[in-house]
Amino acid sequence: MGLEKLKPTAIITEDSNSGFQFFQAVCAENGIFCESAGGKSNIFKMLSDRAGENVLVVADGAAFGSQMERIMQLLALQPDSHIYLPESFEWLILQSGLLEDGEINDILESPEKYVDSLQYFSWERFFTALLTQRTSNSYLSYTKSKLNPVYLQEQEKDAILSVIPKVQFKNEENL
Repeated sequence: MGLEKLKPTAIITEDSNSGFQFFQAVCAENGIFCESAGGKSNIFKMLSDRAGENVLVVADGAAFGSQMERIMQLLALQPDSHIYLPESFEWLILQSGLLEDGEINDILESPEKYVDSLQYFSWERFFTALLTQRTSNSYLSYTKSKLNPVYLQEQEKDAILSVIPKVQFKNEENL
């Protein structure tokens, strides 16, 4: 891909909740097709069905390991498609800097020091709990099932998108 930004014509998200709602809205604004896979096990077929297109798959890296080998083999045959694996959508929000909280930065640098595996089945659940707790009673209040519209406001949306490297979502020439 070099130094050029990826300009997807379609995005497939593993998520079917807030993460999908976020990407669906961003894509709708910019003429990009967006679809939820409804889980990691459906991504392979959906990506196969879009062979020849410039597809970006966004999936939770925290839970994607079991799918990695066959997806990477498929991506080798579909050089215009790419995959981005943040820990979770909640991790993207935490990483965006929208929450000005030094402890969050420390947690993001070394999550293994903070995640209690007896309490949290996955890092995704940990980051969801952290984001939900740290945004409760604020304008950024977060729930996994329904995206707070504030995350689609220009400043908040751009902060979240800035975490995703080398992807151009807006159909503008000079981004």
